[in-house]
Amino acid sequence: MNGENITVSDLEIMAHAHNYRGWMFRQIEPFIGRRILEIGAGIGNFTNLMLDRELVVAADVYRPCVEYLQKRFADQPHVLPKHLDVADPATMALGRYDLDTVVCLNVLEHVEDDRGALSHMFSVLRTGGCLVLLVPAFQFLFGTVDSSLGHHRRYTKPPLMEKMRQTGFTIEKVFYMNIIGMAGWFLNNRVFKRTEESPRQIALFDRLIAPVAERAEKIVQPPIGLSLIAIGRKTPLS
Repeated sequence: MNGENITVSDLEIMAHAHNYRGWMFRQIEPFIGRRILEIGAGIGNFTNLMLDRELVVAADVYRPCVEYLQKRFADQPHVLPKHLDVADPATMALGRYDLDTVVCLNVLEHVEDDRGALSHMFSVLRTGGCLVLLVPAFQFLFGTVDSSLGHHRRYTKPPLMEKMRQTGFTIEKVFYMNIIGMAGWFLNNRVFKRTEESPRQIALFDRLIAPVAERAEKIVQPPIGLSLIAIGRKTPLS
């Protein structure tokens, strides 16, 4: 996993997308426990939503993000920023924190050996622990922004579930979200071939579309979506 092309200012683009971030968090919050490893914490946009937990190990491969996290959460002794590449087997040493949850949002697509990364996440969890995974969905949407962000792939349910099972997880729930966002992503990536996300588009989506989309998807779970969420459990060996 490589963070060389990412800057803290790039990550700050999503910092103001409060509605969309809240929607994502409400999708995963029921599965988040008390002792958490957050992989790819960035500048702490989601870390900040988990401050009521007992422990948050906020890890990122990009050292300037770790330094940012150290300053941002300096007054939160239960938030432990760590410089970490989930592709590195050294990840497994974090098992000493007795973790009941791994939160991995929009990270796995950056890792060339995603099966190896999933294996490390499995190993770091206590028995009964939960993996909360969010990845970009559908390879036909893969385009210029994906490439510029360092994505290796996008996912659909069957191959992601198979990789999770191969690394030991029991699948608890898998679902898509944000069907309406697919149109904008396709236009930007495949038609207009833009190389970066537009702060203006993100702001408009966050203010006008995300709240409506969330209400609609509460009523009808979409069969497809821009993102795929998977919940895996480290169940006891039978």
